Amino acid sequence: MPLKHRFLLAGVLLLLVALLAVWFTPFAVSHGVRWWVWWRARQEGFTVNIDKIDAPFLRPIVIRQLQLRSAHDDALRVDLTITDVLFDLDFKHILLHRRGRAIRNLSIRELRGELRRTNPTVRAITRRGWATLHRMLPENLTITDSELRVENGPTLVFLRNGFLSANQTEAGRFTAAEVMIASPWFHQTFSQLHGATHWEADHLTIAGITLTRGLDLQSATADLSRLGNQRVGFQFDADAFGGKIRGNMSHEWRSQHSNWKIAGGATDISLEQTSEAFGFADRVSGLLHAGNFTFRGNLAEPDRVTASLWSELTGLTWRNRTAEAIMLGAALYNRRIQLQQLYIKQRANQFTLNGEAAFPTSASGWLSPDFRGTISASIDQLGDFATLFGANAGDFAGKITIDGAMDTRDRKFGGHLMVEGASLTLFKTAIDNLSAKLNLKATDLEIEQLAMTHKNDSLSGQGKIDLTHEHNYSGTLDVRLNNLVDYLSIPRAVGEKPNPVPADVQATIDSSKWDVRGVIHMPDSSPVSFTANFALGIGTDWNAFRLSPLTMTLNFPSIFLAKAPQLFHPQIFRDGILNGNLSFSETLEHPHIDGDIQLLNGKLAGDAGGLVNLTEASGRVAFGGNRASIEFVNVATKDTDLSLRGEIDFQDTNNVTIKVNGAMPIFDLTARQINCMNKIEFASAPFTLAPAVAELQFRGALFQPNWTLSLKERTTTQSSDVPDPDGVTREFSLCFSGTDPESAALVLGMLPRPELHPTATPRPKKRTTERQ
Repeated sequence: MPLKHRFLLAGVLLLLVALLAVWFTPFAVSHGVRWWVWWRARQEGFTVNIDKIDAPFLRPIVIRQLQLRSAHDDALRVDLTITDVLFDLDFKHILLHRRGRAIRNLSIRELRGELRRTNPTVRAITRRGWATLHRMLPENLTITDSELRVENGPTLVFLRNGFLSANQTEAGRFTAAEVMIASPWFHQTFSQLHGATHWEADHLTIAGITLTRGLDLQSATADLSRLGNQRVGFQFDADAFGGKIRGNMSHEWRSQHSNWKIAGGATDISLEQTSEAFGFADRVSGLLHAGNFTFRGNLAEPDRVTASLWSELTGLTWRNRTAEAIMLGAALYNRRIQLQQLYIKQRANQFTLNGEAAFPTSASGWLSPDFRGTISASIDQLGDFATLFGANAGDFAGKITIDGAMDTRDRKFGGHLMVEGASLTLFKTAIDNLSAKLNLKATDLEIEQLAMTHKNDSLSGQGKIDLTHEHNYSGTLDVRLNNLVDYLSIPRAVGEKPNPVPADVQATIDSSKWDVRGVIHMPDSSPVSFTANFALGIGTDWNAFRLSPLTMTLNFPSIFLAKAPQLFHPQIFRDGILNGNLSFSETLEHPHIDGDIQLLNGKLAGDAGGLVNLTEASGRVAFGGNRASIEFVNVATKDTDLSLRGEIDFQDTNNVTIKVNGAMPIFDLTARQINCMNKIEFASAPFTLAPAVAELQFRGALFQPNWTLSLKERTTTQSSDVPDPDGVTREFSLCFSGTDPESAALVLGMLPRPELHPTATPRPKKRTTERQ
């Protein structure tokens, strides 16, 4: 065949091949892309659904819609939908397996995705999958409309209406209608974000974004250059509330040990601007003058974690709490936390704590830390210092110094603490001098010395507290008070100076069981003596104490009320003699009481504190077991006299019943129906009325305010004049506090004195059983 024919044949063949390539390439490329995506997704544990692929010859490939979902939703859930994907493939790098990018340009019109990870130890994709993703990073990228939701345990990141364009030769841009970040430590939403982008050498940089007022992101760079080696990095630089924040972090998960590296620093951050930007309800002011933080490792593997923290706050003010400087330095390595310094300076107050502790391996370990260190404090204004910890400044005052050391290694306690104070106020109680020496031993806390004085009052003691599971404690207390009334919350009239009431109390405690003896010296009266034996373990609440055994005696031969301090305001008694002897046993809920109480020639002041309008009262109550007999109660008003008797049932202090009936007729004179009674008034009734009150019954819980009064009236049957034993009962709630707007007084009528109303029925003689 001639040479020219051969060239012609070769040209025809080349033309035919070119025509076949133009004809078959779109079909081969589209099906090749579909098969490759399906195959790679299946290898990584995903299912993929591709709607349609257009692959025109020498033009970008278009995927109309692609849906990618995880095959198993047990620990990792992926749901991704991409619409109108346009990309250029670099076949030279693909077919020849050369280094470089497989995709030149990638454009996505719409991206919707959700990634949820509940178990951080689960691998998302294989190592080969990460290498494939790295090779698929394009030279230029555009995402027109995106919405992404990423959940990793308790952390959530949500992006709405996002736009991103990144180019290697010119600046791109980034916009987002909303970005929300929520975690256990941080929750914030940023809206209407705008910034510039740059994409070079697998580094995506976003810059010039104003997140919120006072917080500007100068630059944030994501390092994807080692994505194929399963490592990513991130660094940022921000102007934050008058200062600077810089940080960088990287995460590597190539080996079985996932590793984080985090480093950051902050300078001159305004706390006031920060609190306003994040909407704190309480005003905070001050300055984070300097701060540095480093972390390396994984919290799931505490043996491999190292970290450090240093921060300095100046001019801190929060609510009514102020401090000139707070410095904190700490480091974590080899499962040990080293507290380099905690220093607080507040005017003339200084506090320093440093030491070392083991990093707990469980949540319960934080309750019993392995710690050793020293503490030193010089507090000249205790009230100001107490406000830093939430206390009321008015409850504390004075000067106090603390010096000591503590060691709790191997769950064996040791150490010592010395406390000295002068001109103190602790919980509103004045203390002139305080001295305490504490020794912390392996199994107990020893109070070697405790002494407090205030004027002529003193408290001294010593003892120890068992730090094992029993938490028993033992020791002695000796209290001497010049005036007991100073320590009682009793309202007093302006300018009132009651007579002093000295008291001496001694207590011996053995294994949380108290043996208390004391004497109270009432003015111009015989001493009041008492003893008590009870168990009071650490952590015992009121309900448990009511059910625990209690033995107590109280003896007061004669108390002259005219000289005794008044325990109520307004004053109730102006004069009278009170005597008695009581013996108490069993429990507060089901007590056993023996003895008696008697009041002689009692003179009441005014209307007896606003409760009753009596002027005189005398009576005697005898206790026997779980009941008491009201042998007599003689009371008088300006116009009438009344003699009462009754009984008290207190076998269950949650349901105490007091029944009272009169030796003379009593009538209900209340003008209207009342639901809540705040006072009892006795009035003169010159005529005998019907029906008469047969009995007054008070019922309620001894330690609760919700008492009721039942008033039973005598009635007769319709067929005869014989009194009906059941009678008619009216019941009222007692509300002596007077806060109920519907409360009113209960008015009871009695026959007047004969000397005031000669025509009235003569007053019966007093009972002969009355004792003087």
